[in-house]
Amino acid sequence: MGKSTKKMTQRLTTSQQWAAFIAIAILITGLTFSYLVTSQLRQQLLGQQQQLSKSLVKDASILLRPSLRKDDRISANIVLKDWVDQELILSATLYNSTQQPIAEQGLIELGGYDVFWINQVVTDNEQLIGHLRVAINMSQAYDISQRNATLLMLASLMLSIIMGLLAYYWGEHLLRANHKQVKALNDLLSNEQPTLVNDGANSLNDQALNNAINNLIAQKQHKIAIKKSFENFMASPNLSKSNTLTYHHSALLFIEIQGLKELQQRLTADELSDILGDYHQLLSHAAKLYNGTVDRYMGDGILIIFGYPDNDPRDASHCLYAAQLFLGLVQELQRTDVQLQQLNFKLSAHWGPVLIAPLEMNQQIQFSLIGDTVHWTAQLAQQSKEMQLLVSQDLVDQLSEAENILWQPGPSLMDLNANEHDTRWLDSLPNNAEKLIDRQVKHIMAMKEKA
Repeated sequence: MGKSTKKMTQRLTTSQQWAAFIAIAILITGLTFSYLVTSQLRQQLLGQQQQLSKSLVKDASILLRPSLRKDDRISANIVLKDWVDQELILSATLYNSTQQPIAEQGLIELGGYDVFWINQVVTDNEQLIGHLRVAINMSQAYDISQRNATLLMLASLMLSIIMGLLAYYWGEHLLRANHKQVKALNDLLSNEQPTLVNDGANSLNDQALNNAINNLIAQKQHKIAIKKSFENFMASPNLSKSNTLTYHHSALLFIEIQGLKELQQRLTADELSDILGDYHQLLSHAAKLYNGTVDRYMGDGILIIFGYPDNDPRDASHCLYAAQLFLGLVQELQRTDVQLQQLNFKLSAHWGPVLIAPLEMNQQIQFSLIGDTVHWTAQLAQQSKEMQLLVSQDLVDQLSEAENILWQPGPSLMDLNANEHDTRWLDSLPNNAEKLIDRQVKHIMAMKEKA
């Protein structure tokens, strides 16, 4: 029984279950109330009618006293005939002291009536001279109580139906709101673009649930906006028209961004996008001036390749110049903007074979830089210091003018193959290069202020 009931309720919606529950509860309550009220009313009507009947019978016994005393059957029948109306008093029989009937009036067959019998003694000077037996019709009291019971049960039935329908429509209203909440949660799970639940809450619980869902949606929207900002910031360009894997020896500049997570927690997605946009402009200027191409990298890092698709003998020096130009632009930009001061950069430069891998994104062929050279350049950046450039010996060996660049000894690092690599800290470029970079910084900042 319990399992069948559970299976049946599982086929119903919540609103249908509540509607059935409320309708049944009200119907049971109404029927119970009807029974109690009807029972009380019937008892009151019967009691009142019995009291009235006893009073009438007592009065009739007084009227019949002379007839009994004289044993006058004719006058006794006349009195009973006038007294028995066959509606309230169905029949009456007068007996003498020897229990012999001397007068009788009314109906003989009482099968279709609810009868209450009254035996009233008749005395004369406190001597028993006879008694009167009367049949009282109680059907009217039962009819009245039954009609009231019927009306109360109909009212209970109608009230249960009305309240059940109201509960059903209210449940459907709540269900529609619940569907929007479920849809918002499903959109969150399916990584679709969710929308805030803006409908007014129907209860404090709904309001709390809406607030929780909206908080999740706001976080998701914030993450999506930040992701778009990063995608714009770290967009991978079309490096080549070739769609095959190729190796190319190039100079790589890796810039690791520090403080992004802390900045995300304090800024909105639009504010973060503006800041990343400013740095993207700096990277673009630094890369374009020295024939470099910005590529995205996993994590909080940016990779710039020099010498692809066409090699240039100055690719290694261009990598160093672009790094110094970027650092100079960052320092100028952070002097006037407090928010930009939250970010720091660690830079590294390396030379080696880079695998150019074609990737299909948004129905377009884009290219990603992969391989040990890329990985090692990122590892060098992790060992670097804030606002400094750590250069591998491989890149230093590619410089024709290394004797004019000032270096500081860097750490000796082990790669994944347990090979030891020497590194150097860039101290300063040649004087003419330093002056050129200073002019470039001022020119780019002046263009930015005009924009």
